[in-house]
Amino acid sequence: MDEIKKWTIYLIFLVAGFATGIGSIGLFPQFWLQYGITGMAIYVVFLAILTYVAILEAETVMKSGYYFVELYNKISRRPAMMMSIFVVIVMFLSYYTANTMLSILSPVLGTGTISRLVAKIIMFALIFLILTRAKEKTFAIMALGSVFFVVAVFITTVAFKTQIPENAAFLGMAKHMLVASHGISLAMIKAAAERAIYGVGLGMAFYLMLGSFINERFNAKVIIGTGILIQLLIGVMSTIVVVYAIAPTTPDRLLEYVYGGEEGAIALMGELPEILSDYPTLLALIGLSAFFAGVTSLLPTSEVGLQIIESIMGVGRTKAATYLIGVSLLIGIFDSPPTIADMVLKAVVVATFFTAIYELYPVISSRKKPSAPVMAVVGIAALLFIIGGLYAFFAVFKAGGVYIASGILAAIIVLFGLFGDSIVPQKTV
Repeated sequence: MDEIKKWTIYLIFLVAGFATGIGSIGLFPQFWLQYGITGMAIYVVFLAILTYVAILEAETVMKSGYYFVELYNKISRRPAMMMSIFVVIVMFLSYYTANTMLSILSPVLGTGTISRLVAKIIMFALIFLILTRAKEKTFAIMALGSVFFVVAVFITTVAFKTQIPENAAFLGMAKHMLVASHGISLAMIKAAAERAIYGVGLGMAFYLMLGSFINERFNAKVIIGTGILIQLLIGVMSTIVVVYAIAPTTPDRLLEYVYGGEEGAIALMGELPEILSDYPTLLALIGLSAFFAGVTSLLPTSEVGLQIIESIMGVGRTKAATYLIGVSLLIGIFDSPPTIADMVLKAVVVATFFTAIYELYPVISSRKKPSAPVMAVVGIAALLFIIGGLYAFFAVFKAGGVYIASGILAAIIVLFGLFGDSIVPQKTV
């Protein structure tokens, strides 16, 4: 196998691993069960649109001749947008590292404040070692981790299917929910668009970075399109796992999960040790799958943050990794309490809708004017991001309490991206 084919396979799995997070394992099945085959069809349409957006971003960087960070300084002249994306990355790392490590260590550490902080420190140490010691092999390690993740999900799916006793009434209800046809509603469209946005993983400049890594010998459409397709298949397998994981309980518990929103999904994950107490191997497998889901999202996101620091500050890889991990861990100390962690998570979710637009900006501001079909797709995607972002702002302010801080923090990040160029050093040569 030649190097191009080998790296194409690596990068396909890298995209699949990046796009599939822990949330995908818990929230995609919930969406599909709630909205049936109609919701799934709308989701696939949105997923296709946003996948094409990701391809456009990668190809824009590939054809520009510039490094992805340079596009914001030398072509778009909007460096504040890149800085906003960087802030979202750092906040994401400060939160997500704890969840990833606790997916396998929570039985030992618990899930409290100290446990979350310890989990973050361990996870950040692992990320730092990979980023600094692997060097030119970093992408290969990330890709191989994604391969292990896909294999782990497949093994987990088969294990749940074969070891959990068939419960005809329970499984029949679940299967009916998955294939049910519903009338299209605004709630369904919103949920499908939201899941598609998360399913592609826009808003953190990953596809811009990917475009800097590959050249004209690679086919971005094949790499990204196949990667997102694998992500979709992982979602399908995760649905099988979740349905069979709930099977030892009651149909009512399934309904609580399906209609319980994000909190319902989190609650189910917390109850799995009790539900699967008679199946320790299955519990270990789902924990391992969740861990790999987290790692394969964390490493590429960390790589983006590291490369932003390298480009902006002109420092070496080790120093850039030290800055990235240091800042992320510093924030992680403050958001270790579960309530604060959830506040930060909500701020990241809200801000990501808008940093996804900032990530799109080089596509429409490049020297070559995009074609009408491209502008149509970009327009649809931007509309999804704006509507989704405004709805997310409304939701956090409506929730009140600590979540008001989520909205304020997200607003600062978004507004800085729009109006902060005058205070960000610009490199024009």
